[in-house]
Amino acid sequence: GTVGVSDDGGKDVAPRDDLGLYSGYGVDTQTESYAWIDLDSVKLTKLDQDSEIAITKEGKELEIEVKSGNLFFNVTEPLADDETMDIRTSTMMVGIRGTCGWVEAEDAQRMSVYLLEGEVECTAGGQTVTVSAGEMVELTPEPAEPLTVRPFTAAQVKPFVQEEAEPELLEELP
Repeated sequence: GTVGVSDDGGKDVAPRDDLGLYSGYGVDTQTESYAWIDLDSVKLTKLDQDSEIAITKEGKELEIEVKSGNLFFNVTEPLADDETMDIRTSTMMVGIRGTCGWVEAEDAQRMSVYLLEGEVECTAGGQTVTVSAGEMVELTPEPAEPLTVRPFTAAQVKPFVQEEAEPELLEELP
């Protein structure tokens, strides 16, 4: 497939194995394309086809902005107390500690979070909710009603997630 990478100045960078991504870099995928981003030895992400992200990092604070599309994440060990990893759109944020799931960003104003393992805090429109394994929530900038956390089924798991997630996590879903 086709994967694009740009640096903090917007200049194209040729994608390759072991390419270092730095604060301000962007990554996008075209149709029938995927990008695996190994953030370190315990943080892996996979960008679905037709998706775009931007990376910001200051010290031990990592932020991934999902501009469009879907992003799978798998953090295999809890983050240190002084470390953060947030996945966000322009108006919503998900705080990741040590967990596995994916986010879908229809656009900059709407994001859904699905969790296969662990627990995350999601914030939108001044509200914060906790999502646990087997649950999902849709985040909008000004929700008409409080954020509602609800279960999801195996049928809702995207194919690009099924390829990466541990089989036992998927088997636990109804």
